[in-house]
Amino acid sequence: MRFIVIGLTGFLVSGAAVAAIALIPLTSSAARPAAAHANQMSGMAMPTGMMSSGTTATIAKAKPVKLTIQHVQRGCHVWSNGRKTGAMMRLHLEQGQTLTIMDMDVDAHKMMQFAGPMHMHMGGPMMSGQAMKMTFTKTGLYRFGTRTVEMAGMADVKTIGPDNKLRLVVRVA
Repeated sequence: MRFIVIGLTGFLVSGAAVAAIALIPLTSSAARPAAAHANQMSGMAMPTGMMSSGTTATIAKAKPVKLTIQHVQRGCHVWSNGRKTGAMMRLHLEQGQTLTIMDMDVDAHKMMQFAGPMHMHMGGPMMSGQAMKMTFTKTGLYRFGTRTVEMAGMADVKTIGPDNKLRLVVRVA
C-alpha cells in the first residue's frame, strides 16, 4: 500500500511539473513583442515545406533563390544556380529573402556557417535529394561552407583531382 501511495504521489508531482513547464512558453511569449519573436524564428534554417508564421509577409515580397549541389567529374561537387557553376558562389539577397539549397550530389553534405550577423541553425547532413531553407532576416555578410559526410553504403564514384571545398558568400542588403 505504501508503494502505491508513493508512486501515485510521484505521478501527480511530475504531472504538475510538466504542466507548469508547458505553460512557461505561453506566458513568456505573450510578454514579448511580436516582432522580436518573429526575428528569432525566421532566422533559422528550416526543412523544406516549413515556415514560421512571422516571416510570411517578408517572404512574399522577395522571390526565393535556389542553389543546388551537383556532382561533377572534376572536383566531385559544385554549386549551381542554373546559370553558372563553381566551388565558390556569391549571392546578393534582400532582407527577408529565402535561400533553398538542394543536394543533388552522390555525397551527403552538412552545411556550416563560418560568419554572419546572426546564427543560422544548419541541422544535420543533407542526403541526395534533400533540401534545406534559410531565411535571412538581418542584413550583413554571411559565409557558409559544406562538409562531405561519409555514410555507410555510399556509392564510390570515381572523380578527377581533389574534391572541391564548397564555399558560399551571401550579402544581405
